Amino acid sequence: MLSPVAVSWMVGKSMLEPRFGPIARFARWLGWENPSFFGDPLTAKLSVMIMDAWTFIPFMMIMLLAGLQSMSKEVLEAAEVDGATKWQRFWQVIFPLMLPVSVTAIMIRIIFKLKLADIIITVTAGGPGGATDSVTSFIYREYRDRSNVGYGTLLAIVYLVVIVLGMTVLMKISDRIVRRMTGRL
Repeated sequence: MLSPVAVSWMVGKSMLEPRFGPIARFARWLGWENPSFFGDPLTAKLSVMIMDAWTFIPFMMIMLLAGLQSMSKEVLEAAEVDGATKWQRFWQVIFPLMLPVSVTAIMIRIIFKLKLADIIITVTAGGPGGATDSVTSFIYREYRDRSNVGYGTLLAIVYLVVIVLGMTVLMKISDRIVRRMTGRL
């Protein structure tokens, strides 16, 4: 697990550097004449998505691993004694018991994705042509770089309200799904 700024500097500015970066050299060796990972909108978006995934996948895996390790061994043994196949144990025991942890991990990931700005600001500054821009990086640039404090603050507050409302609705829906799958009232 690394800091997003460290990943964006290490990968975005060093490894993906088009002239001397090792990944660009490897791409040239494979036949890509002029590898530019941040010059084309599609490859820039893909590169930012890969760096973001590299940063946060370990955190999600640790959360899911903690959920699996905290699962009661007796429940799994009881399902095995009752004759459940591995597939039935997964879908009828493990999956429902992991739903609360999985939903929490997904919601945290959505929140992290909604606040994605550090990698974008460090590597592309929203470019090329705003292709990699996110709402938070736009708000940051509006507030800091353009010195439009009032508008930037208004955008941040409206975005916060939208996120809170969206996450509240998502929590209600996921709670209903978890209750239905686990059999709770």
